[in-house]
Amino acid sequence: MSTRLVIVAALLATLTGLWLFEQNHALRASFANAQQLAREQNATLTRLKTALNATAELAAKNQQAQVTLREQLDAASAQALQRENAIARLLNENEAFRHWYRTELPDAVRRVHQRPACPSAAHCLQQLPAGQPLPDAGKRAAN
Repeated sequence: MSTRLVIVAALLATLTGLWLFEQNHALRASFANAQQLAREQNATLTRLKTALNATAELAAKNQQAQVTLREQLDAASAQALQRENAIARLLNENEAFRHWYRTELPDAVRRVHQRPACPSAAHCLQQLPAGQPLPDAGKRAAN
C-alpha cells in the first residue's frame, strides 16, 4: 500500500506541479497584458496632457486677443464720440458748415451709393451714365 500511496502522492504532486505551471503561465500572460495596457494608458495620458497644455495656451492667447479687441473697440468708440462732438460743435459754430452738412448729395453720387459695391474700377465706370458728366458738387443737379 505504501507504493500506491507514493504513486498517488507523486501523481498528485505532478498534477499540482502542472496546474501551478499552467497558473504561472496564465499569470505571466496576464501580467504582460497589464504592462502593455499600462504603457498604452501612459502614452494616452501624455497625449492628453499635451493637448490640455496646448488648449490652455490657446485659451490664454484668445483671452488676450479679446482684451486687445475690447481696448480697440473702446478707443474707436471714444474716437467716434469725439468726432460726433466735433461735428455738433462745428454745426453750432459755423453757419456755412451747417448749410453744407444739410445739403443733399448730387443725384450721381446718391446713385453710386445706392448701387452694389464695385469689384474693380472698370466695373464702377460701367455703372456711371455714359455721355452725362457728373454735376459740380457745389451746384444743385438740374432734374
